[in-house]
Amino acid sequence: MQHTCADGSCTFEFEVLGTGHFHFNAAGTGRYASLRGSGSCSVTQNGDGTFTRSCHALADFDDTPPSATIKALDVLLGRHGFNLQASFATSDNVAANTVKYRFSVTAAGHALGHATGTTPGGTVRVSVGGRLPKHARRITVSLRVVDPLGNARTVARSMRIRR
Repeated sequence: MQHTCADGSCTFEFEVLGTGHFHFNAAGTGRYASLRGSGSCSVTQNGDGTFTRSCHALADFDDTPPSATIKALDVLLGRHGFNLQASFATSDNVAANTVKYRFSVTAAGHALGHATGTTPGGTVRVSVGGRLPKHARRITVSLRVVDPLGNARTVARSMRIRR
């Protein structure tokens, strides 16, 4: 749905996701170009047969994704699998915002595992274990971080497996 400012100088859009949920997308213009957020709506039928739609949203003029840096990777190989120890640093440009993360591990085209969580920022340590594909020569980690308004960043790092 597209909405236009009363003076016609700008627009913003939000997309409906399923029943009653929406998010502001990056298609705003003018002063709404950096509007991000999400919310929900409900529809009530009034006694006179009319309908009222009420919407509540968390939105802000913030289009900056959180920062993310993979700091350390250490792969321990065992007889039947691996254990990957990693640390990464993340923070949002708004100090009070928490950051959601998903740390994924792949090798030889196979998803091997992941760790998810939230952090107020700073250094996070994660451990992911599993079985390596027989012909895997490299292991790749991918870190996706998202702020409360939906701004996201993904970084990846790869390392050779020494068998």
